[in-house]
This record gives sequence, structure tokens and C-alpha cells, in this order.
Amino acid sequence: MHIRNIFAKKLDRSINGVVKVDQQDDSVVWQELDEYVITRELDKHFVRLFNAFLDAIDSPNDPTVTSRMGV
Repeated sequence: MHIRNIFAKKLDRSINGVVKVDQQDDSVVWQELDEYVITRELDKHFVRLFNAFLDAIDSPNDPTVTSRMGV
């Protein structure tokens, strides 16, 4: 058995180092999304971000909440 056989994806596939926001090639974008890994650290930041959004949705006229929003 070869190590490459234990992986779901080909090890010798093309992997882009950087994908830009204006990327036009759908296959590259989908590959990035498919292989995106959310680490514990990223998870903490996503939770904070989404909680802030939910606070702003729940209190759209509260300046103490909305003045802290920005992405």
C-alpha cells in the first residue's frame, strides 16, 4: 500500500497558494471552499462575529451595539 492511497484527494493536484477575491475560475473557488479548514481559533472568531451580527439585528436602533459593528 502507498501513502497516496489513504487520502481522498490526489496529492499531486494543483494547489493555489493564494486565491484572490476577483477570482473568475469557479473550479478554483470551489476547491478552496471544499478544502477550507476551520480551526479552533477561527471558530472562536466566527462565533464572536456572528454574535455581534445577531446583537445588531436584535437591536438595530441601539447605538452602543451598532456603533461597534464593522467588517
